[in-house]
Amino acid sequence: MDTSSARQDREEAERLSAAVGVLADFLSRRPLTQALAHMEHRLEGADRMNVAHVAEDGHVVPELLASALTVRESLGRINDLIHACGILLVLPHILGEQERITVRPSLGAGNDPSRPYDLETDQRIAEFKLARWRGADAMRKRQTFKDLVMLAADTSGRRAELFVIGPEPSRFLTTSTSTAAWALDRSPGALRTFTTVFGTPSMSVAQFTATHAAHVQITDLRKLLPASVAALLQ
Repeated sequence: MDTSSARQDREEAERLSAAVGVLADFLSRRPLTQALAHMEHRLEGADRMNVAHVAEDGHVVPELLASALTVRESLGRINDLIHACGILLVLPHILGEQERITVRPSLGAGNDPSRPYDLETDQRIAEFKLARWRGADAMRKRQTFKDLVMLAADTSGRRAELFVIGPEPSRFLTTSTSTAAWALDRSPGALRTFTTVFGTPSMSVAQFTATHAAHVQITDLRKLLPASVAALLQ
């Protein structure tokens, strides 16, 4: 790395550190939800002068917005970091003594066509879903079912595993009456695979899980992650 690039990296790291400090100071005053609710109540019926006072009293200054934008830009791929950390912390606990990773794993969220699974070894294929379900999870449901379909469609004879967070994903896969067509309507490639390998997508998600995907093991990652991490996912 040349001197100019090294200097730019240091300056970027310093800007990010300063921005995080500004956000931490703001959030230390009161939880964000409470802070926003308090300002919302004060803004009702306010005129321009009162609005300025609300912003000032709430410590909402240009530096705060600039810091939030800086952090969002720098940490925009935080989901990729979470995905990578989850996989790396779990792998030592699931790989067998003679098991070897055969394909460069997909540590970032999402797969490219050359690496259809997050993990491929000489003994298994696996997908990792590290999102916590909160209730309005239609997209997460679709993504999880898509991964289940692609794992079930593999014909290599290797063990197939789907790692998730919490009981909700497994409950959806084993009880949902939604059709496979609905679950795959945003994933045309997976839908083509489904119709080619399994036939009509009119069957329910639960029916598919109980039959064609019965061999795919679904595991709650909270059982494998370090206790300090699992406690945050309860």
